[in-house]
Amino acid sequence: MYSMQVFFLQFILFVFQRIPEQMAMTIGKSMGLFWFYVVRYRRNLVFLNLELAYGHEKTKRERYRIAKDNFIHYGLNLVEFLRLPSFTDQDFKRTINIRDTRSIDRALKKGKGVILILGHYGNWDMAAIAQARAGFDCHIITKKAQQQSVDAFWQGIRKEMGVHFLPNEGSAFKILRLLKKNKIVVMIFDQRMRGKNGIRVNFFNRPAKTMKAVSLIAMKMDSPVIPVFIWREGGIHIYETGPEIPLLHGSTEEDTMRLSSQRYNDVLEAFIRKHPEQWLWIHDRWKL
Repeated sequence: MYSMQVFFLQFILFVFQRIPEQMAMTIGKSMGLFWFYVVRYRRNLVFLNLELAYGHEKTKRERYRIAKDNFIHYGLNLVEFLRLPSFTDQDFKRTINIRDTRSIDRALKKGKGVILILGHYGNWDMAAIAQARAGFDCHIITKKAQQQSVDAFWQGIRKEMGVHFLPNEGSAFKILRLLKKNKIVVMIFDQRMRGKNGIRVNFFNRPAKTMKAVSLIAMKMDSPVIPVFIWREGGIHIYETGPEIPLLHGSTEEDTMRLSSQRYNDVLEAFIRKHPEQWLWIHDRWKL
């Protein structure tokens, strides 16, 4: 079974690397629309999440349009990922616009490592590649895919692009060592965190269990926290960093984590509101 899955994935990879780019992107858009109109997996969750996030800010028709464009976005992301192994240096220069990384440069000068926070917006794999191409030695905390064959396929392509990864479990001491060496650690901040790993703060004005590791590590290591943004505009992926987000100190460590985590959420939310169709609305973000 495993070998058959690998063969199928390699065949799909072979096909998408050899067809013209415009054809591939058209197929990606069609795949997203097929998912939205026919498969409908998690479509109702996307509708619900958009209603929870926007309420009366947007009409039902506006939310429907965002949802449809959101599924198209997933299809485009998939096709772009499948085409990555065939990308030349010229292809990367043409498709990734690294607009501003000065916040990272300034943070590194402090000598305490840097924590980059990133959400599942735009093409987040392109964000990882952009960081590598900009010359930053980043280590991204990532989850494994449930299927072994899919995980090997997915991580293999990422490693070929010069991106370094650490598993999201059992890497605490490695993260601390990297920061002590003034390295960069990237943490995906927009996902629901269960149990003791999460702290309850607002996201789109609603309570959401949010990762507390970023504020905890920043508090213990005095490492600066920088937000990273990437979004798609007409086939170009624009990458930039925001200004450092200072730690907000409370009367207790728990208050500090709560205040700072809320601020991180606010920064990511402000960006998502600019490009709502490019965020991961299929995630059950507000489940407590």
